[in-house]
Amino acid sequence: MPIPLRRARTFATALTLVLLTALGTRQAHAVDAVSKGYEETISQNTHGLGISFGVGGLNGIAYRHYFGNLALQVDLFPLIADSGNYVAVFGGVTFIDYLLMWNRAARNTLFPATSALRFVGSTGVWVSRNQSNNYTVPSANCNTPECQAINSRSAPVDYFAHVGLGIGVEMGAIARPGFSAAFDVQMTVMWDQAGFYGAYPLPSATLMYSW
Repeated sequence: MPIPLRRARTFATALTLVLLTALGTRQAHAVDAVSKGYEETISQNTHGLGISFGVGGLNGIAYRHYFGNLALQVDLFPLIADSGNYVAVFGGVTFIDYLLMWNRAARNTLFPATSALRFVGSTGVWVSRNQSNNYTVPSANCNTPECQAINSRSAPVDYFAHVGLGIGVEMGAIARPGFSAAFDVQMTVMWDQAGFYGAYPLPSATLMYSW
């Protein structure tokens, strides 16, 4: 083999080794950078169950269904008080869009594994009915239920509805099974049976277990 061709082959082999070494080092640095930083992720959960509470609605037992980085949450809260004379039911629906989601690959940290910025839109209604019972005693000697008259009067059904749009944060096990906590602030428009009630920025929070 001629000397120039042999030198060219040796140079090509050395250059290939250098390039492979550099590429391997770059990949190792990239993996290390990912393990120390954040990466965009997609939720792998399908269902969620928890509790929600807030001002102006979205209270009670919450069920959430995930569609990737979108979710639909349903809230329900029944209330029976005063021996059944007061009955109320709240029902609400919340649409959730996870705008940004980061997953911390490193496990040796006090911060939650996943954090997300989310857009929320909600609507709900609170329906209640109140009943009053008046007892009539015809005489002072009447001390048995047989001679007493009970006059029951039911008040009209009241309702309190709202529609809101806002933004919030959620931290915890969003992309994998586990607990997460969310806090939102929504510009909420409210009205009742008398008409327009008002519009306020109202907070709400949710504690959820997803799987």
